[in-house]
Amino acid sequence: MMRYLSLITALFAFALSGPAAAEGDFITECDALVSHPEDPDRIAPGVGDVLLLAGRAACEAAVAEDPENRRLRYQLGRVLFYSADTSESMPHLEFAAEAGSKQAQFVLGYIIDEALQGLKRDACKVEDLWVRSARQGRFAARVSYPRNVALGKFDGCDIQANTSEIQSFIDAARGQADGYYQGLLVAEVAATYAASDHAK
Repeated sequence: MMRYLSLITALFAFALSGPAAAEGDFITECDALVSHPEDPDRIAPGVGDVLLLAGRAACEAAVAEDPENRRLRYQLGRVLFYSADTSESMPHLEFAAEAGSKQAQFVLGYIIDEALQGLKRDACKVEDLWVRSARQGRFAARVSYPRNVALGKFDGCDIQANTSEIQSFIDAARGQADGYYQGLLVAEVAATYAASDHAK
């Protein structure tokens, strides 16, 4: 009972201060149980510790009701991936990424880059996902993309951003940095990129 009262209180506070929901959108149980704290599309407070069984059931029900909703598809993909149901999670993450979720684009790129849960690394797919996420303003992509370009990870790929655009990602990330450590991260990425052959 206390858990649900706390959840209701958090949702009310979030409704006053969090990202605005699109007209006609409403917070589902999937949102309440599975939203990622850093997802710009979220309409409920993010959770770090996902309740896998309850979250999966809630998100499967929400997606059945609204299968074209990229936010819900990302969240279903998230809980399925955390449940190690990799083959089931990937179509949902891919759908959300293709539908324009900058969170799904970044996370899917990260999963592939790290070859998590046995997936095959594909640097060029990562490049495509992260440049799209960076263009949409995702801080993590705006630092990861320039750093990995500078380190040569995407050499051999059709690198989609030119030097000017990559520098604009770094400059924008500097403005987005939240606190001392994110500021240090951006400074390190800026120095790494400036010293690379790709910046010349």
